[in-house]
Amino acid sequence: MHELQHYLKDGAGSQARAVLMHLQGRGNIESSWDDQFKNYRAKIQVARWENCREQGYVVMLNNRKHDQLNIAFFEHRNSDSIHAIMWMQNTINSPTIDTAKFNFGEQQVYKDKYDTSHSVSYHQYAEMGDWIFDRLTEWYEADTNK
Repeated sequence: MHELQHYLKDGAGSQARAVLMHLQGRGNIESSWDDQFKNYRAKIQVARWENCREQGYVVMLNNRKHDQLNIAFFEHRNSDSIHAIMWMQNTINSPTIDTAKFNFGEQQVYKDKYDTSHSVSYHQYAEMGDWIFDRLTEWYEADTNK
């Protein structure tokens, strides 16, 4: 047995872990179902995101052109709110705060610690999880509908 407060801790904050669990519960991107191979084409990957006190996760999704959408999410260091940063960057390994090139098209993101792509209030992990899942789905479907 383990103490509840210490179970499944991997270094990420509890709110980021709750967002991750919500994303896992959402499942796969339905429009990526390949009936021929009985599998989902969209493979959302996840890794830890470490930025000093902002400990969370980054999800990554490649499209058919091998472009990669990245969304990092974490509890903000100056508040209890949950923030996400969304950017495009192809990586071999998981992107980190040290390797990220925060561009989304022509737009520069995360110019400072307050310049995030989306935020929600404390304990709104389901809302953040839905926002992330919707961005991944929209991005995947925009590529497949061209």
